Amino acid sequence: MKLFLFFILGASLGSFLGLVLDRFPERSIVSPRSHCYNCHRYLAVQDLIPIFSQVLNKSHCRFCGCTIPLRYALTEFFCGLIGLGFGLHLVTLSQVWLLLMGILLSLYDLKEQTYPFIVWLGFTVLLLLFYPVNLISIILFLFGIFAALKNINIGSGDFLYLATLSLSLSFQEVVWLIQIASIAGIAYCLLRKKQKERLPFVPFLFLAYSSLILLRHII
Repeated sequence: MKLFLFFILGASLGSFLGLVLDRFPERSIVSPRSHCYNCHRYLAVQDLIPIFSQVLNKSHCRFCGCTIPLRYALTEFFCGLIGLGFGLHLVTLSQVWLLLMGILLSLYDLKEQTYPFIVWLGFTVLLLLFYPVNLISIILFLFGIFAALKNINIGSGDFLYLATLSLSLSFQEVVWLIQIASIAGIAYCLLRKKQKERLPFVPFLFLAYSSLILLRHII
C-alpha cells in the first residue's frame, strides 16, 4: 500500500508537469481550472485521476470525444515509477528532483526545441540546497551563455541542463553521460534518416542520466 501511494504521488506530479508544459509561459498554471482544450468543459474529479482516467476514457474527452495525447499518461506513468523508486530507496530526493526536471525539460525540448529559462532556474536554485556549485557546472554554464549569444550547433539549453546535472556528478560521470547521450542521439538520427531536422538533445541527456543512476545500482 505504501509503495502504491508513492507511485500515485509520482504520477500526480507527472500530471502537474503536463499542465505546466501546456500552459507555461503563455498562460497561468493556476487558473482557469483543468479543462478540455477542445470543448473547454471543466474536468471533474473522475477525469483527473493520473493514468486511470485516460485509460478509462480510452484517451478521449468524455464530453466532446477529442483525442487526448498519449504523452499525458506516459508522463504520469514514468513519474509514478520515479515515486516508486523513491519509496524503494533506489533514488534520493535530489535525484527525484533531477529526474522530474529532466522529464519536463525533455518534453519542452521535444515540443518546442527550447524551454523557459525560468523553469531551468527554479529547478537549479532548489537543487543548490543539496549540492554546492563546482568547477564543471560553472564551465558548462558559461558554455550555455556563449551558446545563447552565438549561433552554434548545440543549444544553450543543452549546456544549462548539463550544468545542472553536473552538480551531482563527478567529472568521469559527466564524460560518461555526454558519451551515452551522444551515442543515443547518433543512433536516433541514423534510424530516422532525417538529417535536416534539428535534434532535441535534452531527452538524450535525460536518458543518459537515468542510465547512470541504473548503472550505480548494477555495478
